[in-house]
Amino acid sequence: MKSDSDTLVSITKVEKNIESAVKNAINQVGGMNSVVRAGDKIYLKPNFVAPRHSSTGTTTNLEVIRIVAEEIRRCGGTPILYETPAIEFDQKTVYDFLGVYEFAKRNNIELVDSTSNLISVPVPNGIVFKKVTIPQILRHAKIINLPKLKTHVNTKMTCGLKNLIGFLPDSEKRRMHIRGVDATVADLSKVFRPILTVVDAIACQQGDGPAYGDKIDVGLIVAGKKMVAVDKICSQIIGLPWDEVKYLRLLDGQVSQSKIGLAGTPIEEITLPFNIPVKSSFYQFSTRMIHALDIIFSKMFSQHLNEFLYSTGYFGTNPKILRDSCDRCGHCLEVCPVEDAIDLDTYRVDYKNCIRCLDCYFACDKNAIAVKGLSRPDTH
Repeated sequence: MKSDSDTLVSITKVEKNIESAVKNAINQVGGMNSVVRAGDKIYLKPNFVAPRHSSTGTTTNLEVIRIVAEEIRRCGGTPILYETPAIEFDQKTVYDFLGVYEFAKRNNIELVDSTSNLISVPVPNGIVFKKVTIPQILRHAKIINLPKLKTHVNTKMTCGLKNLIGFLPDSEKRRMHIRGVDATVADLSKVFRPILTVVDAIACQQGDGPAYGDKIDVGLIVAGKKMVAVDKICSQIIGLPWDEVKYLRLLDGQVSQSKIGLAGTPIEEITLPFNIPVKSSFYQFSTRMIHALDIIFSKMFSQHLNEFLYSTGYFGTNPKILRDSCDRCGHCLEVCPVEDAIDLDTYRVDYKNCIRCLDCYFACDKNAIAVKGLSRPDTH
């Protein structure tokens, strides 16, 4: 029988700096030396879902990753970073945008950016999957999960449990969206069992997360050894009853609410109700259909179907220049990481070149750039 310390969750406010908050959160649940031994290889799993800075509430703060990596090395372990973005984004593009390659080199963190060696593994008592394909190096890996706390258009919330999908190759991500995300998230928790979860809840995202929602400042680090316990507490923090998250209901038997202990800041002091997305049945159905059609499309062409649809500018969430509001100040050109993606002479965005980082949208102080798409209204 597991000790109560395994279901302990710590909540720490980021007051002085991120480093002290991360270390304090980890220490309150037993410290890094309670899960890492000398010689251990520890795989770090952040959230790099899209080319968006952590300040937008989309991706894991690199400083959180750096501090956790340092704590691993202090215990004699070797930190290794592994993550893949959402299907519609290119991994190298995302890594270049976020500065992951330089970050890993500067902080002596081994970087794995390939899923070429894959194996099929059983899913114990799987709900929808009996087997799943994963990178071979992760078969018996020790993992520290570093998710971002956000809302999600399909599952209402994404935190530790759903973050594990980023370990999978695109073909498996697609299969999971077809079969239903909640059930497959529950199945993945039986394949990957992180030794520790440290949640970046500093700048979070509400509304149409995980990539197109609105930033909300929370200023917390949440940590624990049981993902289900951590996710249940994080759902409380954002004002979402845990039993409204289907994958948490499916996994309730792993850690009941009454068994979860709390350390650090009382949860009553920091609960901040998020705008939880509610999508129609048609939206959910169309999302599944796009992934289903992609099975054929991706075999015929060199890109995924949703990538192609986004590149047309007619589908997906893309930036749009509002001619009547734009004064051609050029600020969007200064922040855009892609050459020739924006043409202010014609007020057009080249969606084939645009990587949808939305830096232009966040930087425009004239409200002259709106987000054009199906999942967010054309307002600033």
